[in-house]
Amino acid sequence: TSSTGREFALAGTTAGVSIVEVTNPANPTKKQFVQGPYSIWRDLKTWDHYAYVTHDNTFAWNTIPDHGLLIIDLDSVDSANPTYKTMNPVIQTPGGIMDTLKTAHNLYIDENGYAYLFGANVGNGGALIFDVATDPWNPTYVGMYDDYYFHDGMVRGDTIWGSAVYQGKFIVVDATVKDSTITLATHGTPNAFTHNTWISDDNSVLFTTDEIGNAFLTAYDVSDLANITELDRIQTSLGTSVIPHNAHVYGQWVVTSYYTSGVQIVDAKYPELLVEVGYFDTSPSFSGNGFYGNWGAYPYFESGLIVCSDIEEGLSVLEPTYVEASRVHVVVYDSITSAPLSNAVILFDRTSDTLQSSIDGLADAGTHLDVMDSISVKLAGFVPHRSAYQWQAGVFDTVKVALLNVNNVGTQDVANSAVVLQPNPNNGIFQLTGVENGTYQLIDSKGSMLEQGVLLNDWV
Repeated sequence: TSSTGREFALAGTTAGVSIVEVTNPANPTKKQFVQGPYSIWRDLKTWDHYAYVTHDNTFAWNTIPDHGLLIIDLDSVDSANPTYKTMNPVIQTPGGIMDTLKTAHNLYIDENGYAYLFGANVGNGGALIFDVATDPWNPTYVGMYDDYYFHDGMVRGDTIWGSAVYQGKFIVVDATVKDSTITLATHGTPNAFTHNTWISDDNSVLFTTDEIGNAFLTAYDVSDLANITELDRIQTSLGTSVIPHNAHVYGQWVVTSYYTSGVQIVDAKYPELLVEVGYFDTSPSFSGNGFYGNWGAYPYFESGLIVCSDIEEGLSVLEPTYVEASRVHVVVYDSITSAPLSNAVILFDRTSDTLQSSIDGLADAGTHLDVMDSISVKLAGFVPHRSAYQWQAGVFDTVKVALLNVNNVGTQDVANSAVVLQPNPNNGIFQLTGVENGTYQLIDSKGSMLEQGVLLNDWV
């Protein structure tokens, strides 16, 4: 988003960088194109009115020299020709070797104006650090982290959250002193192919993706680096082996490009229970596993738009509705002993969620809906439970379900029990005196069951 409120999508293509105005999202307009080496991957970030671009994996038949770091002056977007330059600095590695910067897989620019180039051809391909704040047109190399190859990463507060894809873990690095970086922590990810990391706005939760079929978006509590803990993990298009790619935190949501499934929006307000609240398929011609479809989804326009780069379909401009998830914590226990009950089957009718209680009698559910529902709980040896339930957007509710053991259900007649209909047979209220914590069924004269339930007292 420019200082005047105009919005531009910077899209990497195999042939270069396309600059498209999306101020009117219904009518995207290509403004400029900067030719570059023919490459399968480009990444772009901005500082002030400059765009910084890296490319990786040039085609074997490419004859255009590697750009290293491409810098585009976005103030030239309306000019006849764009203003840009390339940089190929010579950098000394920790081993004393002099390498010329040619390619890098990714880059990130932090809030202090330092650009971190990840996966470069220099050294092991960790992070090359440049000062772009002092002179944006002429960045200065200031240091590196080279213990691991980083496929991707992001930085905040002088802390690098790096993706060591080939080691299958994320690396936390103190980059306060740019030429003397220090590894603070490492942690493996579920599918051992750590492609992308992004930290929450309060720096307490890290989100990662593994670029492999049937992998997850995973949340970690990183508030204590000596005790990193997985909180939850989530997939989209279950059972299709689709591949997650890049996740970006947008407030309480995480926006993830998801190859053949398009783009996914997850509510992470409570990261211990991630809930998908939206998606859009930018890749209708493909599904399941395979490196097709959505490669990137950028959610940071001031207008709230999301722009997506799709390998086959090109640029998509989306206007999302960010929905707060409804969540519930279900507690299942024995109504007589209060002991937790495991393996109870819990069903929500409207959301079609089927859960099973844990050894502690617990189960969590979430949905993008905000509706009236019904919850059923069944467990062998116990009287089934069924009741109404209202999902509430933005709330993490708790529902306690007490199941009655069938051994505590009497089969003999209750002495002196009377059924009293009052004040007339049609008001729907009756009383069973002397009967508590039982169940009832209401059956009409044709044998059809009209209603069933649990007696919490002697009134129905």
